[in-house]
Amino acid sequence: MSGTGLPPRALLLAAVGLATGCGSVGLDPTRHLDDTSTGPVAITTVDPNFGPVEGGNAVTLSGRGFEGAVSVAFGRADPVAASVIDTGTISVLAPYSGVEATVDLTVTSDLGTATKTGGYRFGTTPPDTGDSGTDTGGGDNGGGQTGVGGLVEFSLLQIACPSCFGMTTDLDVSADAAFHRPVSGSWVSWIPARGSCSSSATVTSPASTYLDAGDYVYLESGSHSIGMVKTEGTGGPGYAASGLTNDDYARTAFYTVDIPGGADLSAEKLTDAMLTPQGFDSVTPTEVLYTDSHSAFTARVSRSGQTFTWSPSGGTGQFIMLIDAYDGRSGSPIGEGLCAGDDNGSMAVPSSVLGAWPAGSLLAIYFLRYQIEDPQFASGATLETVARVGVLGTGVIQ
Repeated sequence: MSGTGLPPRALLLAAVGLATGCGSVGLDPTRHLDDTSTGPVAITTVDPNFGPVEGGNAVTLSGRGFEGAVSVAFGRADPVAASVIDTGTISVLAPYSGVEATVDLTVTSDLGTATKTGGYRFGTTPPDTGDSGTDTGGGDNGGGQTGVGGLVEFSLLQIACPSCFGMTTDLDVSADAAFHRPVSGSWVSWIPARGSCSSSATVTSPASTYLDAGDYVYLESGSHSIGMVKTEGTGGPGYAASGLTNDDYARTAFYTVDIPGGADLSAEKLTDAMLTPQGFDSVTPTEVLYTDSHSAFTARVSRSGQTFTWSPSGGTGQFIMLIDAYDGRSGSPIGEGLCAGDDNGSMAVPSSVLGAWPAGSLLAIYFLRYQIEDPQFASGATLETVARVGVLGTGVIQ
């Protein structure tokens, strides 16, 4: 079938759709690891992290960026001038509080500002991570937190027939990130259990407000890194890289997530936070990979159930097949199916999915290798990372 121009709706469903903005304008998001630059302000430790409500006790803060005139704010109290021991250490006298409360600590220097949520408690015991006192200051990634605190996603999708979906390129490479206060949900809860299928894929974010982690967040592997540029969205800042190519996505490679730090999130580097899957040597039925729009949609897929295979197999992640169905005449979407399983080289999509569509329905078929990791911030919160390699092919219901 020629020139169908099907909408790439499934391309969005296959991604863990970050609703925080995309792309950048006029910025170069790529750097080399041997670049040198002055880092932002960050707080790593507070000693002691509690003291009397009367104040007056000496508190030592360790971190980075303590340069020039440095002050420390305990919650909403007026900032207190700090004694700079070196650029990574300062000392300050805690102010008077009068009541027991856990407060944020905010350090301001000539290089910027950093906040440690619940970093200090006025009282006789260390901060209780469940007690934020009466202070409502900004957050960061330090201090005994649990739950999911963000997502970093790296994706490569090979498109067999770009013209079939109104696209101009046969390769889509993207990197995105979003950070938020720890929550109990997950960015990947939409994926069905392994060995099962679903008739829909509703992608939702577990959080609605996002944190500022600096102007860039980097994915690093070897001697090169990819910069995801901050873009403002309705829920706050998100991060996205633009102009990525096949060479930017190294297969079966470990990537480190480097967060330089911003207004809401302290500087942190999560080593080996992501492992990218291997690519594909073959997919069957082989007709799904036809790139000519005149010969596309020739892979015959049975309504009574169809087994798909791929090689190589045996990855450590999971395998997902997403199939979108379109009316053979109008090209209008008529349904979708999502199946998940092990990366073992074979997946049977049952009639309960394929039988819902009439003969002649056109199919957009995604073969997706997913590698999901959950490295931890220093705070104990989890950063979900998703690395994905996929192939988008075409088929027809027989």
